[in-house]
Amino acid sequence: MSAAPTPADPAVHGGVAHDDRRRGPSYPVAPGNVAAMFRSAAAAHPDREAVVGDGVRLTYAGFAARTGAVARWLAASGVRPGDRVVVLARRCPELCELAVGLILAGGVYVPVDADYPAERIRFICADADPAAVVLVGGAAAPEGIAVPVLDAADPAVLARLDADAAGPVAEGDFGADPAGGDPVYLIYTSGTTGRPKGVVNGHRAVAAHLQTMARAMDSGEVRALQKAPVGFDVGVGEILIPLATGGTVVAPPADWRTDDLETFLRMVLEHRVTVLSLVPSLLRVIFDVLDGLGMPATVFAGIRELILGGEAVPADLVARAREEIGCRVWGLYGPSEAAMDVTWIEFGEGVELREGEHLIGYPEDNVVCYVLDEDDAEVPDGEPGQLHLAGEQLALGYFRRPELTAEAFVASPNPEWDGGRMYRTGDLVRWNDRGQLQFLGRIGDQVKIRGHRVELGEVEAVLRALDGVRAAAAAVRGDAARRLVGYVVADDSAGEDAALLAAMAERVPGYMVPAELVRLPELPLGANGKLDRARLP
Repeated sequence: MSAAPTPADPAVHGGVAHDDRRRGPSYPVAPGNVAAMFRSAAAAHPDREAVVGDGVRLTYAGFAARTGAVARWLAASGVRPGDRVVVLARRCPELCELAVGLILAGGVYVPVDADYPAERIRFICADADPAAVVLVGGAAAPEGIAVPVLDAADPAVLARLDADAAGPVAEGDFGADPAGGDPVYLIYTSGTTGRPKGVVNGHRAVAAHLQTMARAMDSGEVRALQKAPVGFDVGVGEILIPLATGGTVVAPPADWRTDDLETFLRMVLEHRVTVLSLVPSLLRVIFDVLDGLGMPATVFAGIRELILGGEAVPADLVARAREEIGCRVWGLYGPSEAAMDVTWIEFGEGVELREGEHLIGYPEDNVVCYVLDEDDAEVPDGEPGQLHLAGEQLALGYFRRPELTAEAFVASPNPEWDGGRMYRTGDLVRWNDRGQLQFLGRIGDQVKIRGHRVELGEVEAVLRALDGVRAAAAAVRGDAARRLVGYVVADDSAGEDAALLAAMAERVPGYMVPAELVRLPELPLGANGKLDRARLP
């Protein structure tokens, strides 16, 4: 198996490349805990900006002192190393202080979006069994929380933090540093039964990813906008990656909403954002807004790294970003059951991006990817199979759900170099003819139409490849007479429905051609920016 290209030369960065596309380059994970990375970044860059925002500018020296004060306040409030703490928050500078201070104190960060429904907040606050719930950014706890609730904006708390002169957290202040297998954050993801499930990620796994990103984003200092929802791992990464590697978090005010594009544009420009993570559909909206204002995309010339994920990356968006912004464009993929992203691809020279194809690329550093059939045997090139992940970045498992953990995290085929365990993602992929991983959809998205098995992801990919179609989704409607329905967001260059369906019939078997098309101004997206199938009309 031929080796995949790498974002950073292993020979330069002390890694080892492998002549096996299933394996990302191997690197030592040092240090193996996130708290040590925070301390190291602050010591190395005391005068560099750590967190900036409207009216906020904290250098690493100031940020280290502030997070030290937060860590000591949490400890005085009863939080001990290894304790889980729910941080009920909105995006804001204070969230950065709380997340880092908690981890420096040896605690486990449990981020929860303050705008979640009250019932979901109560469930997580009970299920996570936290030592405390901390309110940040104007968050309010719903009734029925059975553990201590601490308000970081309480005047007495702010006075205590301001008066703390003990300085940064030093090694040993809260006992020994966490071991690599100790948890660093617990994040809740939707469960198939409707009950959220907590995923525990450990220090070594997260440190491995943070160090991978530091090597990959080697075009300069990272200045990342805190944009993703608080309760998703992308939102965790937008805080941890910069602050563990000497970069800068650009934090919005607590009342900012992502549909406020005017404030978004101002933050990106005023605070000189260099790394921006978006779902492709939002990038398209941003381009449309710029066009409507008569502003060229060159206003974003300060962005060096544009990270796209969560859905297929259209070729026209990549071309426009590279030509007009002049940045590198990345596609990243990763489930919550691993430390953030686990595969990558840079859409640069020599990378062919075919219309409608959802590429997720190659294994990241210290990551192993297997494409297996129902019997856990590797499938031939070009054939679909379930993606299984192994290597350093695997999560520890599901919180207090051993049966679910045992079902999803299983023995791996090459324990001598893949870590001995792997995670069944439930995602359908294949190795394409260029040695890249291509995402085909969720295994649960496989349906039967007139006796034929149909992957909705493949139908959507073909729809997206049609002229004039900017985004697409597919679903099955009807009970007795089941029919395939296509949903498209199309521009003026797209033909009539009959022409689009005829073009599709030239590419796929008849049973994969939708019985009808529904045109939408935009696809319904969930809070994580991904397609919300339940809201398709």
